[in-house]
Amino acid sequence: MGGAGPAARRSVPSLLRARVREAAAALRDRQLARLMLTWGAWITAEWAFLILVSVLAFDRGGAAAVGLTGAVRVLPAAVFGPLAALLSDRLPRPRVLAAVHLSWLVIALATAWLVAVDAPLAVVLIVLGLGSVAFSLFRPCVNAMIPQVVHSPSQLIVANSAISTVEAAGTVLGPVLSGVLLAVVDPVAAFLAVALVFAFGALAVVGIRTPFQPARRSPAATRRVLLEPFRGFEVLVAERGIRAVFGLFMLQTTMRGLLNVFVVVLALSSFEGGAGQTGSLFAAVGVGGLLGAVVTLGGGAVHRSALWFALGVFLWGLSVAVIGGWPEPVVAWCALAVLGLGNAVADIYGFSLLNRLIPDHVAGRAWGAFHSAAEGVIAVGSVGAPLLIALVGLSWAMGITGGLLALSPLLLLRQLRSVDASAAASPEAVRLLGQVPTFAPMTGIGLERLARSAHEVSFLDAEAVVGEGEVGELFYVVVEGELAVRQAGRERRRLGPGDAFGEIALLNAVPRTASVVSVGPSRLLSIDGDSFVAAVTGHRLAEQLAYDAAYDLLQGDKRSSA
Repeated sequence: MGGAGPAARRSVPSLLRARVREAAAALRDRQLARLMLTWGAWITAEWAFLILVSVLAFDRGGAAAVGLTGAVRVLPAAVFGPLAALLSDRLPRPRVLAAVHLSWLVIALATAWLVAVDAPLAVVLIVLGLGSVAFSLFRPCVNAMIPQVVHSPSQLIVANSAISTVEAAGTVLGPVLSGVLLAVVDPVAAFLAVALVFAFGALAVVGIRTPFQPARRSPAATRRVLLEPFRGFEVLVAERGIRAVFGLFMLQTTMRGLLNVFVVVLALSSFEGGAGQTGSLFAAVGVGGLLGAVVTLGGGAVHRSALWFALGVFLWGLSVAVIGGWPEPVVAWCALAVLGLGNAVADIYGFSLLNRLIPDHVAGRAWGAFHSAAEGVIAVGSVGAPLLIALVGLSWAMGITGGLLALSPLLLLRQLRSVDASAAASPEAVRLLGQVPTFAPMTGIGLERLARSAHEVSFLDAEAVVGEGEVGELFYVVVEGELAVRQAGRERRRLGPGDAFGEIALLNAVPRTASVVSVGPSRLLSIDGDSFVAAVTGHRLAEQLAYDAAYDLLQGDKRSSA
């Protein structure tokens, strides 16, 4: 035991130093830095704009007008979010983000003009509603872009942690900016100033350069074009692991809607200082969130992401239950700080898991569906909270709902443990795919996603793997053994471990140009055609290498036949 202590003491500082170095290296990446800048500008400007419009609404129509403004801001986004998010998969994502910033630049300028001419509030709200549709694009597009500007799963956690920290900062800066503007300039100038922040965000994002591009659509996707906007919901519920993470997120988000009401009622009905206590309690959540973002910044525990996500959700529920049992100001503040920490941990590790599990070519739609569903369940929580309070009282409402949320990750613990293994894929498959020249430009996250769609298949001596003239459905990589490539009965070449075949038929949508037969027992990895085409055509360099390889093979076969 005496020897283990010093080693353990040495390992903790070295681990922390390693995490800090990895975080610093990831954050120095220019593409990630630009994404954080555009995200920070968006959060800051969005909060400032919302507060300015809310103040305008209150001046024109009182509290009811403020409530209507909040509804107009989120309802169009919730309804049209899945349809709008389709653009995130059909167009280059940096351009989509720039277009959203520019559209809100126009919204801010139009609002400034409407205020200057004293237009009716209804007209201002119509403009806000139009902007809400563009608003629904931004978060899904950022979520989908994060894996495109990092290289490894651990860097993914670093990036999500950095994004969370920037969001927390923007949540503070936006209200501060609006307060300063309202204090020193008139409302018209205030909206013009917010427009400049949106312009800065657009400038930051247009400089992002990645090798990713919209993937080529499969024939099946082309046939069901009317259902494509809703493909995101299908992705979120089709796979057991994604379904478990998504379900827990929705339970947590429902609690978010409940909590907004619980905290206000608690502060106004039970604590001295009422309105002032409300701000202090919500600030506690922000303090805890900043602490959680800093704690996770090093990107550690990537192989236990699901368990950390479960812990974050558990802390959410436990904190609410504790406040229900001990509704005292100090207890509530500390519990909400713990809740904020749990929220950061759950978001960072949960989002990182979904980033790894969701294929890139449908990520925009999946995140659009995610955020649209989140807006819906927040509304359910907000409407349900007063009913629960009236039915059982505030303390029991918080205790019951908090307890159920804390229990939910424990009930799903077995499923969540399998999620990490599923997200990680087989190390052997990742290593083997990385040796295929076509896949060489892909990031570790891209290889991991591709490996998750791969299946090992075995063949006996002289057994045909594919036949000349057949419809191509799979791409193959040789794991072990030897195979012969034959055309019209003549052998053209031999394939061994690390070699791959099947790209000609899949990329060009033609029948198999040759037969491949096992020479002795062999093991191969098979990847379904849709996954292969989406992964390759969604990456500019990989697509070029794949088409070059297919062309070289076709030309070589022509020369051999001559």
